[in-house]
Amino acid sequence: MSTGSDASGAQDGGCLLCRVADADAFFQRRRVWEDGHWRLSVVLRGAVAGFAHLEPHRHIPYITDLAGPEAVTLGPVLARATAALRAATGADKVYVSVFGDRVPHLHFNLAPFHPGGPLVGGAGQVRADAGSAELVAHEAAASAVRRALARGGTA
Repeated sequence: MSTGSDASGAQDGGCLLCRVADADAFFQRRRVWEDGHWRLSVVLRGAVAGFAHLEPHRHIPYITDLAGPEAVTLGPVLARATAALRAATGADKVYVSVFGDRVPHLHFNLAPFHPGGPLVGGAGQVRADAGSAELVAHEAAASAVRRALARGGTA
């Protein structure tokens, strides 16, 4: 497993996402795929089964700092990850959002959208009456995404 580093390659031990096992435990998520630059983790709690984080191994604080191989590979990796999430969850689409104030390590929040489901108007907006999806639904989504990406495809 890679550890996070900044653009110069220096590790940022103060960054939660650079401490991958700590981040997985904190966010209650399971890593389902990674390559030399990126990792994809599916969160195992919350209203949206299949909600995932795509983040670079290297410590890149914000999207405005994106450079190097991560910048070159972002489009294909993001397309592959969202297609796998869509296929694995049966979603109509996958919302992609980038924030950065809470955890200053570039990460994309990927939220599968189903009409009538818990999301309204975007990845960060969950219906007030939406309960948490069952753990079994989260685990099924994580396993389906892992299988899709292990096959090298998206479905």
